Amino acid sequence: MSARLRRVLAMLIIAVSRRSGHLGRLMTVRWIRRLLGPSGRRTAWRALGAQIDDSAAVSSGVWMRIPANVSLGAGSRLGGRVTIESYGPVSIGSNTIINDSDLFTTQHELDHPAFKAERLFITIGDYVWMPRKIIVLPGVTIGDYAVIGTGSVVTRDIPPYAVAAGNPAEVLKERARIPYSYVPVNVAKASQAIHRRQRSGKG
Repeated sequence: MSARLRRVLAMLIIAVSRRSGHLGRLMTVRWIRRLLGPSGRRTAWRALGAQIDDSAAVSSGVWMRIPANVSLGAGSRLGGRVTIESYGPVSIGSNTIINDSDLFTTQHELDHPAFKAERLFITIGDYVWMPRKIIVLPGVTIGDYAVIGTGSVVTRDIPPYAVAAGNPAEVLKERARIPYSYVPVNVAKASQAIHRRQRSGKG
């Protein structure tokens, strides 16, 4: 399917499902999200209330519980399967990479007689890298430039520039305090272009 045809189809699907009130339900289906393509997914999540910058990328594996509580900054990339259980607000900064991870904003008060639920926030700063299979628990702030190791469970705040890993995640060292300038979306596009050339035998 050509890019132009995909865009037209995506806009048609979004318009019809918005008019019928079924867009939220439609976005729970991964093959539909994949069919919409990158720009269509941005448009659909925005139509459901999410604040997503034009230059941010959201893969078909990303699902948001309440999109209106989610914001995603410029150049950031959510890849693979990312679940954002956004009963509470989730703010993700610019030029951040998150892959195959789960973000949770709700928990229960263990000693409350009615097992009271709490809706908290998650704040993830700029230039954060969360490679694979990371769980972020309610009320956590991950500072700018932090790196979280694969398989970690983040239960408490992580300071800026920290490299943290484990269950629960602990700070192991500090990232270099240099002027970072990479844009994850552009890095991903360059990498995909290299893979395509290699597959075609031109690399």
